[in-house]
Amino acid sequence: MTRGQAQIVGFTLVTLIMLSITAVVFIWANPLIQNSKDVNDLDRIENKMILLDNAIREVATQKSQKTIDFEIKSGDLLMESSSKLVYYTNIDLPISSGEKIVVRGYNNYNNSEGPCLNATRNGSIGTDSSSCLLLQGSAIYELYYPVLNDSDSNCFAIRLKAGNNAGASKGKHKIKLRYDHLNTSVENGCADISKNFKPTVEIDIE
Repeated sequence: MTRGQAQIVGFTLVTLIMLSITAVVFIWANPLIQNSKDVNDLDRIENKMILLDNAIREVATQKSQKTIDFEIKSGDLLMESSSKLVYYTNIDLPISSGEKIVVRGYNNYNNSEGPCLNATRNGSIGTDSSSCLLLQGSAIYELYYPVLNDSDSNCFAIRLKAGNNAGASKGKHKIKLRYDHLNTSVENGCADISKNFKPTVEIDIE
């Protein structure tokens, strides 16, 4: 083997070794990079849900209307009931569990007994939150609006009403929120219609 041939063989071996090391590092680091991206996506989704909740409560209390931008990079946003909006993501972090936790909102009772986590329990006006942001595992965000009452039978509950479209998947959307003046029915758990305050927000997603 000539000196030139030896140099070529040596260079080829070094290149192969470097490529092998690069491949090993990529295989090892790729899950960590993906997990970091997923965590960032969760933070972004959580902030979007908080902004949506703020807008709904603003429209409900000020009897107004508002439009917000809402981008969905993966997953689906659905209005599941008159008290619940759910964002199903495509994220599944290995450290997550299936238990629901309160991300935002005051839950007066311990653990699962508070109005945020127990739909059969009414909250207290002036103490508990009128809205709750919940996270189940690392895949499902839920905006929930509990019924609140007090010792004088006053009753308060923000309610949602579907417009032309109350669901969306991947893409850039505009969510139109409008106060509904026509909803005067009594909410379950509220006995006295004269003390029943149920501001209703119509949701239309474009």
